[in-house]
Amino acid sequence: MSKVSIAIFGLHGFLGEPVLEAINSGKFDSKISYPIKAITRKSDLKNTEKIEYISIPEIKSTESKLISELKGVDVLIELTGPNPQVFSEIEKIVEAVKPKLVIPSQFGTDIDQVDTYAPGFLALKSEHSANLRKVKGVKVVDIITSLFIVPGKFLYDWVGAVGITDNGINVIGDLNQKINVSTLADIGNTVLAVSTFKPVEDLPDVLRISSDTITVQDVINQYSKRHNKDLKILTTISAEEGKKQFQDKLKAGFNPDDFFFYLQVIIAQGLDKGLLFSKLDNELINPGESVWKWGKYEK
Repeated sequence: MSKVSIAIFGLHGFLGEPVLEAINSGKFDSKISYPIKAITRKSDLKNTEKIEYISIPEIKSTESKLISELKGVDVLIELTGPNPQVFSEIEKIVEAVKPKLVIPSQFGTDIDQVDTYAPGFLALKSEHSANLRKVKGVKVVDIITSLFIVPGKFLYDWVGAVGITDNGINVIGDLNQKINVSTLADIGNTVLAVSTFKPVEDLPDVLRISSDTITVQDVINQYSKRHNKDLKILTTISAEEGKKQFQDKLKAGFNPDDFFFYLQVIIAQGLDKGLLFSKLDNELINPGESVWKWGKYEK
């Protein structure tokens, strides 16, 4: 079976490190044609056996050097943050280069599911994937991971998504509500597993993975234990009331300051509403954990 050639935008972003760790792990060496091309603004990075850095001032479809370097690449991975200008340029680059597979910068929440009750939430990302799918001959796979879990950070110390504040907990919905969660290592491995999957046509357009399934109460319990805090419930509203407030807030436009509130409301909506999935694709990309072992939330 032939090896795949890969190019990555955003290797030095938040998800870049776990993807780089997956590359250097050796798990996928038999399937990848090295070096992987990493598009970067930095000019002082040294190439390795596995990574060739392509230095450009900015991502632009009119940059002939960039288009030339990407011609013939099988897979284009996008790890950039949601930026309309960058998304637009990458869409034009995909049109010019026509890789066999594109993995857009999705991850996190299933935006299409949220759109059924809160239209417009992170629309920039869903519109980007839709635009990429207009390019004939290119397979586009959105990888949906639900919430990240990172010790010392996401859902360990950064716990606003479950309503924890310095003074107590603002509850939305059921504290026993389940959530899918993913480690960064599992996301990095998934990106490489999808990139090297064959035949690419057998991949779903939207692929959902999860390292573990936990509850809101699990996060509260571990935070209380680690910080030796007896967290009191400050306020309580129903999932339905939370949804109404979410919808009202979105009418004024997406506000980054409300992001934890958005996530808390989405969690409260439950199954197949954005952060808890009835069907996972773990087995498709990592059958029987034959490539790696899925991570767990440390309770």
